[in-house]
Amino acid sequence: MKGVDEDLYEKACQNTRIQTMWAFQNQLFGIAYRYSEATKQSWLKEWEKMMEFCRVNHPASTFSPAFHEVVYNNAGITYYTKEEPVDEDLKKNPNKLIFHYIEKNLTGQAQESAMALLFLRDANEEKYDPEILPLEERFKQLYPHSKWQPLINEAIAKNKAFNQAKMPDYIHFPNIDNAKTFKDITDLYKGKVIFMDIWATWCGPCRASFAYVKPLQEYAKANDIVLLYLSIDRLEEDAKWRKMASHYDLMGEHVRVQEAFKDEIYTTFGNAQKALSIPRCVIIGKDGEIKFKSATSPEDMEKLKSQLKEAAQTGA
Repeated sequence: MKGVDEDLYEKACQNTRIQTMWAFQNQLFGIAYRYSEATKQSWLKEWEKMMEFCRVNHPASTFSPAFHEVVYNNAGITYYTKEEPVDEDLKKNPNKLIFHYIEKNLTGQAQESAMALLFLRDANEEKYDPEILPLEERFKQLYPHSKWQPLINEAIAKNKAFNQAKMPDYIHFPNIDNAKTFKDITDLYKGKVIFMDIWATWCGPCRASFAYVKPLQEYAKANDIVLLYLSIDRLEEDAKWRKMASHYDLMGEHVRVQEAFKDEIYTTFGNAQKALSIPRCVIIGKDGEIKFKSATSPEDMEKLKSQLKEAAQTGA
């Protein structure tokens, strides 16, 4: 680092400290949940020393790529590992809890940047948490002339567009409350070829794959093929799952895995350990039998068409 200007030197030093803190935090989380209370407490004492050494609140810390992760993890350590008292309503929403932590523990540039990154990451990672919207008003109160505001405005606009979108009539959510098996689902579409996409709202590659669905939708409509989207999201994500179907304009049938046939899905489409890799495309014939357990993605539409045609011929 010799020979560089003082500003770059300070930023480089802080990046090293922040990256070191991030590595330490990851170790602490593992220790806290696997070892004795005494060991956990000894690591928490070291964490307090690390907090002094790493100076997370330093303005130059904000230039580290690990800054947001460190702030996020520190909030978790404070309220979950150390179990410092905090309003239970805050604990119900991670963004509110982190915002609270930032306002309480950071100042100046570190506080402003950490708060702003909450909004930006919500949009960039397509979380679209509706609970984050009211936090913008508090941010504006604290930093009315923030240079982050134009970027935050874009992030908030994406969030609102997601949460306020109307559901198209070609997106269906059939009632499957009485379904006990996967066959109960496919029997809803007897006599038709089914293209099934297994996905989840938290799956980045799943969401990225939706950029290629338009040609598939056109082909399915012209050839009477059912597009079935099977979500493995938990019940708590039900509202987000429905909104995301609209957000990505996923024409077709949408069902969420129920406890009654959850194990069957993981056994049928997962590996020997029942680990299910998604996105996962499946083609089911007109007879209800699985023709392609691992079908081609819509990204390769020509190959997928070939598989769908084969399923139509052999599944009658």
